[in-house]
Amino acid sequence: MLKGELSRNMVMALVTVVMVLAALLVASGGQAQQDKIWVHESTEEGIALYHQQDAPEGLLPFKAVAVLDVPSDQIVLALLDAEGKPLWAPKLKSTTVHATLSPNRFLYSEYYTTPWPFKDREFLLLGTVAMADDSIVFSAVDARDRHYREPSHVQANIHELTFVIMPLSADRTRVEFTFSGDLGGWIPDFVQEIIQKRWPVRFIQALQGYLQNHQLVASERYLQLQQASPSP
Repeated sequence: MLKGELSRNMVMALVTVVMVLAALLVASGGQAQQDKIWVHESTEEGIALYHQQDAPEGLLPFKAVAVLDVPSDQIVLALLDAEGKPLWAPKLKSTTVHATLSPNRFLYSEYYTTPWPFKDREFLLLGTVAMADDSIVFSAVDARDRHYREPSHVQANIHELTFVIMPLSADRTRVEFTFSGDLGGWIPDFVQEIIQKRWPVRFIQALQGYLQNHQLVASERYLQLQQASPSP
């Protein structure tokens, strides 16, 4: 009887060890997926561009960082004005806000032109704006509700999309633009490389140029976001 009890205890101990090892492997694997290494690619007109080391095949990742001579609230106003974004954002044809779920959560589509003979792309997204003491973060993920999709466009897929706004002074702001996703369908590698290396730089340049020539006023969307945000 003692021998049988010892055997059962040994089996249970072995099972426990196996479960602990499995949990550690899962945790380390998850951490490996979260830890991205960004490598500096180039700097153009003060905008630093990075590529992701060992990026998963099929994804188009980039990160762009810059300090803009623009007040942070003007950048927030420009990004909140989804309908006005095509006035300055490169290759953006139009934007449609399908639903306002709360003052800081929106279901929307952005429609981008792509070079002939490829079909234009739609990003159907659930966007969130998070306001903190030292930053404002615009982020988006693929919308689960797909009935707003536009059949004439190829659906792009987002794995990560964040635009972080960090005020440095009254009229200087640091921005960090991070993207990882696939454009859906087939696009030649050289076209993807052009998008990866040129578009984020052009986006930030266009944003700064637009705001240096336009003074935006607080919109209803902006006021509602401020009212809903926790006080510092």
